[in-house]
This record gives sequence, C-alpha cells and structure tokens, in this order.
Amino acid sequence: MLEVAHLDAGHGLVRVLDDVTLSVPKGAIVTLLGANGAGKTTALNTIAGLRRPWSGCVSFLGRKCEALPAHRIVRLGLSLVSERRDLFLNMTILENLMLGAYTRRDRNEIRNSLELVFDVFPRLAERKAQVVRTLSGGEQQMLAIGRGLMAKPVLLLLDEPSLGIAPLVVVEIFDQIRKINRLGVSVLVVEQNAEIALEVASYGYVMENGRITIEGTADALRSNPKIQEAYLGLLK
Repeated sequence: MLEVAHLDAGHGLVRVLDDVTLSVPKGAIVTLLGANGAGKTTALNTIAGLRRPWSGCVSFLGRKCEALPAHRIVRLGLSLVSERRDLFLNMTILENLMLGAYTRRDRNEIRNSLELVFDVFPRLAERKAQVVRTLSGGEQQMLAIGRGLMAKPVLLLLDEPSLGIAPLVVVEIFDQIRKINRLGVSVLVVEQNAEIALEVASYGYVMENGRITIEGTADALRSNPKIQEAYLGLLK
C-alpha cells in the first residue's frame, strides 16, 4: 500500500531524514518508534506531501506521490493526523469534523463517514455541538482522529496520538485505533510510547537521527534488548 524508498529530507540545509525506507501493507498497523527529535514527524509530513523530499520515492497505492501537493494525496486516500492536532478551537466538534471532508463532494458518503466517526467515538456524538476549546486533551485527540477519518482514508498516519494524554485515555484511544483498523483502514502510527504501540502494531521501525536502525515484527522488537532498554524500561 505505502512504499517509502531511500527518502532524504531536511529543513533548509539541515538533513533530517537519511535514506529512510519503510512500508505499510494493506490492512496493517505499523509503528515508527524513536526518541523526540529523531525525525519521525518529518517522515510523516514528507509522506503526506507537506514537505518535499530531497530525494527518494514515496509510492502510495502504486502511484508515485512525492511530488504531489498534500490535498491530492488526501484525495488518493491518505490522511495525516498531526502531533499538533490543528483543531479549530472556537468551532464545534461537528464543524471541525465536517472540515475533514473538505476534499469530498459525495454528500451521502460524507454522512456515512460522520456516522462511522460517531460509532468509533461515541463521546463526540454526545457533544457534537460543544466548542472544541472546552474539551479535554483526550477528547481533542479523538476529534483529531475523527476529522482524519472524515477524508475517507485507506491509510491513516497518526503522529504521537498519546502525547499529553492521561494513561487511561491513551489505552482507550489505542483501542479505538484497533477498531479503525478492523474497519479496513491501514495505520502508520508514530509513537514515543513504545509499549502500547507494539501492543497494537504487527510491525515496527526504529528511527535514530533520521535513519531507520532497527525493524521487525512487534514481537521481535519487544524481545530486542536494545529496544527494551531504550524504550520499554525493562533493563536498568
């Protein structure tokens, strides 16, 4: 579904991504792990068309898209939920959700997507007229993911969905990520919380200083002593 090959990218003259290669098969949940500043967000932004790569290839559903603008990539079926969430705080939940469908014209299908979002996140349905700035951090994260689903993606990119959220709510959100995946949406999730990411993902990559240094099945990564020490806190 998604194939990223030998991707280089940066900010100005500063290289951030160095020969990054990864893939997300259809129907899978894949995680990209790494410390803060490792280059994970730059990787997602480059895949989603928000940043142009210096070199390398991004192929989505068999189509090269590293030169496409972000809105064209959204129309192909790839949706990014950013770390910042980028919500409109003075608007309601429903208004924010409808903005997620801005690339679509199929009103009946948009209505179906809204019903799907409310099924995955019942709390949003209960509070759809509520102004976003009054929501908790966890509720805002649910809304950000829901808005991403309103674009009707086949691949959802999630950047640090656990950031700044209470542990119990993090568990709830990752349960909902599993549910989204069961509905047929593939997921690439960037996380610093390796423990919960490896619980939901089938495969993972570890990024250090802009390079993929380790990859493997979730089980293999959990049993890797380096991953245990650096990310799982199992070796002291």
